[in-house]
Amino acid sequence: MTRFLVLGAGFVAEPLVEYLNRKKINSITVAGFTLEEAENLANKFSQVNAIQLDVTDKTELFTHIANFDVVVSLVPAPLHPLIAKVCIECQVHLVTASYQSDAMTKLNQEAKKSGIIILNEIGLDPGIDHLSAMDIIDKSHAEGEEIESFVSWCGGIPAPDNNDNPLSYKFSWEPRGAIMVLLNDAIYQHDRKVIKVTGEDLMSWATPINISDLSLECYPNRESVSYKNIYGITSVKDIIRGTLRYQGFCSIFQAIKELGLMQTDPVTIAKNTSWKEYILQLNAIESLDLLQKKIKPKTWQALQWLGIFSSELNVPEKTTNIDALCALLLQKLRYQDKEKDMVVLQHKFIIKKSDGSRQFVSSTLKQIGDPNGYSAMAKTVGYPAAMAAQLIGENKINSYGMLRPVSQEIYQPILKQLAQEGIVFEEQSWSDTEMTRDEFIGELNLR
Repeated sequence: MTRFLVLGAGFVAEPLVEYLNRKKINSITVAGFTLEEAENLANKFSQVNAIQLDVTDKTELFTHIANFDVVVSLVPAPLHPLIAKVCIECQVHLVTASYQSDAMTKLNQEAKKSGIIILNEIGLDPGIDHLSAMDIIDKSHAEGEEIESFVSWCGGIPAPDNNDNPLSYKFSWEPRGAIMVLLNDAIYQHDRKVIKVTGEDLMSWATPINISDLSLECYPNRESVSYKNIYGITSVKDIIRGTLRYQGFCSIFQAIKELGLMQTDPVTIAKNTSWKEYILQLNAIESLDLLQKKIKPKTWQALQWLGIFSSELNVPEKTTNIDALCALLLQKLRYQDKEKDMVVLQHKFIIKKSDGSRQFVSSTLKQIGDPNGYSAMAKTVGYPAAMAAQLIGENKINSYGMLRPVSQEIYQPILKQLAQEGIVFEEQSWSDTEMTRDEFIGELNLR
């Protein structure tokens, strides 16, 4: 029997618990910030327990974690170093879907000495993207081939049938995390040159791209260059990992940034202040007419629909502009019952073969949510995390310390299990007589 503790009872937790619960020999406990939150999830399954747990309280963590074999954490990433330290002291394995931060990396030797696995980046992006990328990379290396370029795009967006608002986006959960990343700098490599995009310019970088007959746009995400070493492709000319959205999203959020609505500094918003009044005040301008001249008509219409120029809609009494914005976004851009989301993930590889010729390979995942079941995002985050936790619980991973899912002992079984859940990639390949580098990764050449 493996004893699993799941920290967090949000929207991706249900498919994770459902998957672990398929093996009746497993013992599963869900911990929520409130007992009610945990019980709401646990009660959907037989033999799943619920507890209340404050994951910021080290004493509470010790009390509970010591009773388990594997912890799966779905709480915000900044909380993971504390959880990891407790897991190390209690000699309990840990799985997260979050990026492996510097603070987590520093715990590598301690985790090894404790004889535990701390596996990070095993959700969708990061997660499934690593699994599928490494499958192709390792196969190419085994044939004596060289990866010259690696381009990867991923995004969670509304399914086409439910893409029915001017921002072409919706939220299944609290939007702050998804919006905050739009402020991050990004670093990637093109033609062997390392390029930095500041958070201020990130939305302006956006470039059109067509994937699976969808008119999308892409922009870089976080720091891509370090994945040359992580993936074992140190000689690549190009490497970028980025985000997909429907076209128009980035220009709208660039305008939102320029209006000052993504500022994170503390502010005082007077009670019963209309959005129109606040926008004028924030931008030190006398009328919306003057402001409108600075914004493209289509973007203006989208912002008008959102309500930030409304005389009737009041600004939520929040402590930062970005929190006020997020409250409005959640109000206007929430998925309704029976609406479907979609996940799109595409890798592109330029592979130099042993005879000097080049092969152009794309690997594409397109997953649409079930209106009567799990969203595509919940499924593609929850299932791989659960599968990894099960592998660890069954002692099928022989490495210890701080890991990512880039080794064959991790990615091969999980890819097979994902395929059984209908999560599969479609591969296409072209020779260098059918395709050119500029055609294949043209989105980078537009920059």
